[in-house]
Amino acid sequence: MVDFIMNKIELLAPGGNLDSAMAALENGADAVYCGLQEFSARKSAKNFSLDQISRLREWTLQNSKKIYMTLNTILKEEELAGIMEILYQLEDLGVDSIILQDPGLARMIKRNFPHLILHGSTQMAVHNLSGLRVLKDLGFSRVVLPREMTISEMAAFKTAFPDLEIEVFIHGAQCYGFSGMCLASGMLLGRSANRGECGQVCRTWFEREKDRGYFLSSTDLWAGTRILELEEIGISSLKIEGRMKSPAYAAAAASYYRAILERRSPEEISSLEDNLRVAFSRNSGIGHLKSTKGQSMVDREYPGHRGLFLGKTLGGSGHSLTIETSRTLHKRDGLMFVTSSGEARSFSLDIKGKTSLEPGKVTIPIPFQAPPKGTDLFQIQSHDLHSKSLNELSLPLYKKPVSATLLLSSEKVTLKVAEYQFSKTLPFQSEESTGSRGPEDKIRNEFMKSAQYDFCLSSLQLEGDGVDLSTRFIPPSSLKNLRREIYKTLDEVRRSQKEDKLRKLRESLLEDAAKLSSNRGSLPPRIELNPKDSRLPVLTPGNIKKAKLSARDGLPYLPLSPLVFPSDEKSFLKEISESTGTEGALIGIGNWGHIGMYQELVQKNTSLRWYGDSGMLLANSQAQLLMEELMGSETAGSYAWIEYSSSEIPVFFNKAGKEFKPPLFISRNCFKKHSLGGSCHECKRSFEYDLDQKDKKYKVILEDCLTWIFSGEENP
Repeated sequence: MVDFIMNKIELLAPGGNLDSAMAALENGADAVYCGLQEFSARKSAKNFSLDQISRLREWTLQNSKKIYMTLNTILKEEELAGIMEILYQLEDLGVDSIILQDPGLARMIKRNFPHLILHGSTQMAVHNLSGLRVLKDLGFSRVVLPREMTISEMAAFKTAFPDLEIEVFIHGAQCYGFSGMCLASGMLLGRSANRGECGQVCRTWFEREKDRGYFLSSTDLWAGTRILELEEIGISSLKIEGRMKSPAYAAAAASYYRAILERRSPEEISSLEDNLRVAFSRNSGIGHLKSTKGQSMVDREYPGHRGLFLGKTLGGSGHSLTIETSRTLHKRDGLMFVTSSGEARSFSLDIKGKTSLEPGKVTIPIPFQAPPKGTDLFQIQSHDLHSKSLNELSLPLYKKPVSATLLLSSEKVTLKVAEYQFSKTLPFQSEESTGSRGPEDKIRNEFMKSAQYDFCLSSLQLEGDGVDLSTRFIPPSSLKNLRREIYKTLDEVRRSQKEDKLRKLRESLLEDAAKLSSNRGSLPPRIELNPKDSRLPVLTPGNIKKAKLSARDGLPYLPLSPLVFPSDEKSFLKEISESTGTEGALIGIGNWGHIGMYQELVQKNTSLRWYGDSGMLLANSQAQLLMEELMGSETAGSYAWIEYSSSEIPVFFNKAGKEFKPPLFISRNCFKKHSLGGSCHECKRSFEYDLDQKDKKYKVILEDCLTWIFSGEENP
């Protein structure tokens, strides 16, 4: 290891369960992000109980690590009361942050749980200066950028907001579309990605003109040594994706990137890279880090784990194959090849009478017919990369530290706890001591024993009331009884205050919803607001002046594109301003960046009004209230979260209508280039393609290097 002095950058790893979290932290991660069994964008991961979070929290405190909780899903109205109790418990546990997506959750935390630190999830799709400013003003300390941002764009963000922490994905799966904007799973399967139930539609096959392939299956992001560039521009946290992956993957990824940050030898880094590829890897590249158009973004041939490339087969017959490899292979290692039809064939290495095969030319028995000569062979599992299962009971529970004052006299004792505005006096006898040493140490040691309680009087100030503590004697049995009585009493106070606070919060939720119900606004079916001469349901930078805007009561509606990149931001704002005139207009707010843009627009044109468009994913009363507080002007109403079933939509939202077809994917990938193998040379920057999959048709629209994919008609 070499010494390297630079601003400390955080290495953040996935904690899909307690085993994975500990594997990552013990192998170089500074922090882990974890989800509960509810309200997590990775519902299929094992996730955590609150008891496990308590144990992990205690461990991280003792080892100078951090734990971030992901509550990054859209919340339905009826779930708001339930998540209040979770927030109360997480604040009590003192977790290092809450990573969230839902605007309503942000409002609830900001107003009611001030000790919880807010991190904006990548699901919020904040990708421009306007959006960053809005979250910073809201009190977010960190924003997790979309995977589609370039290093140069990130550097500009840091220059504009040096005090705002920026978190960046450096490794793992990439979605085809922007996170938070992907509606494919929800609209097609009834499994919303914004609710942690993604069915990974992008990882399935499609057909185009009788050509079948995984046209939307993204390669993995593998930043490698590029993370040193991110360190140089002041990125705060480097994030590894993978809460649904194994503890072995979490350990291997943390070890690999820790080695890069510490500038270890190329040989060690290469060995750790091999381990990571074995643990889990698809075809990979650096994504959008160096180019807005991205590099090697789609693998049409195979969407799954490929592992480490061992070499091409030299031949084979029957149930054996021959290969020359530089890697030692062990009994029970997992190997795989992909057939010409795209089928993965995996097997466990079974070598009779041996435990390993040394590097060189080797013949391997397989349970299938040997593949043709020249077939790629991969290692997808290693016998020595398995992590041991953790006995979670070996980790102590977290005890919330409570500061108190203990005032002792000869006949009574008074406990004061300022945090809970609590004071209680109990009868208590102490005696004159014949020795010179008082009871202070004994009292403090006894009160550190919190037994079954989830708090501990860890900071105890002792004062004498008319007595000199240095000359007192307290019988040990009396001290134990006092400690039991005080802990019991304080526990009752804590529980009572918790119940009282949660009751008041639930009442306030009902009051908020009632206020909105009487002032919902009225919007037409969303399809009526689509620009009349556009293939897209929104206005993109550069086409507002050409577009024929929809109007109602003489006022134009401007449904803004949810993707407004930094390079387009100023010019788009000018185009909007020129299109609104002096009579007023209604601006569709479909992204956090739109909020910042609207705040600028309304300063110059007070006749403007706004409406919440489908892209904001507004699903609850608290989300709508936050919007109204941020916009500071009259609203025409908001469309409900598009993935709501019609019967679930709260009465204070407008229905978008079945006829409205939102994009299933919005991608910075160019479909022509990455999915079809086309070229940018003399490109018209505007194309349209058809895709088929079983009984469904899809429309792919390519405009200015952005790909929009819509669900079309049913196949006959």
